[in-house]
Amino acid sequence: MYKKLISWFWILIFTGFVSYNALGQNDAGRPEGVIKIAKVTGEVTATKDGNTLKLSVGTEISQGYVVNTAAESSVVLVFSNGATINLAEDSSLAIDEFLQDPFADEVSVASMTAEPSVSTTKLHLSRGELVGNVKKLNADAGSSFTVQTPVGAAGIRGTTFRIIFRPDGTGRAFFSLTTVEGNVVLAAGTVNMPNETAVGQDKEVEIVIDVEVDDAGVITVTSGPSTPVIVIDTPPATQAAVAATVQQVVQAVATVVFTTPPPTTTTTTTTTTNTTKTEEKTTQSPPATQTTPRTTSGDGK
Repeated sequence: MYKKLISWFWILIFTGFVSYNALGQNDAGRPEGVIKIAKVTGEVTATKDGNTLKLSVGTEISQGYVVNTAAESSVVLVFSNGATINLAEDSSLAIDEFLQDPFADEVSVASMTAEPSVSTTKLHLSRGELVGNVKKLNADAGSSFTVQTPVGAAGIRGTTFRIIFRPDGTGRAFFSLTTVEGNVVLAAGTVNMPNETAVGQDKEVEIVIDVEVDDAGVITVTSGPSTPVIVIDTPPATQAAVAATVQQVVQAVATVVFTTPPPTTTTTTTTTTNTTKTEEKTTQSPPATQTTPRTTSGDGK
């Protein structure tokens, strides 16, 4: 009996290791997605590995960039999974991760209702304001879209939303999450907050927290909200402001399209005893997603 228990123990460990390794390989083998700049107002830059470039319409970036907007400036980012982000003035957004499986056909963002293939998106709004729209995600296949803030992480489930996080210069910071369509789940990142707060359609939460800002502009939360987190109805003025921004984004992305990159051609050299010959080989991109897993609905179900 003891030997059988030991055997089952090792089988379970091996199975868990194989499953974990397979998931890791799936993420590791997924190529980077593409982010196009659809609209720029004022001064907007993107920084990666110490290099900074000035963004303009048509510029393409990928994961690893930090996008910054100056005063009276804004930018519309369009992701190849169909998501759009309007980053308002005096904001900083890091593209921590954006991976996406290849897809078979050219896709127009304006006509998309669901992402064309499985994707993983992780953003970090360290300060500022954004209005986002995320198409229906292939959740059962592993798609996810999160926006991290100093207050917590917002899990997006196919929706239109707004997030604001702004220190006021007095040791306090204002945070709000507004859901215009669909559902967003706010996972706690600070003390004195519930583990998860669901913010449904036409709802919002507002939170004031204590923060410290160092000379480099890095924000550290020192204490969470002093009052309970309450989900309220979105005020009409907020609804109108978000709707106006959404309409501007719709106009900006009207002609944006994405295609899967064509196969790449590499040259290899094969050496034999008497001759050396050069061959051209075509390396095919990973196969496009063929199956259509169940997608989440606009209300997050």
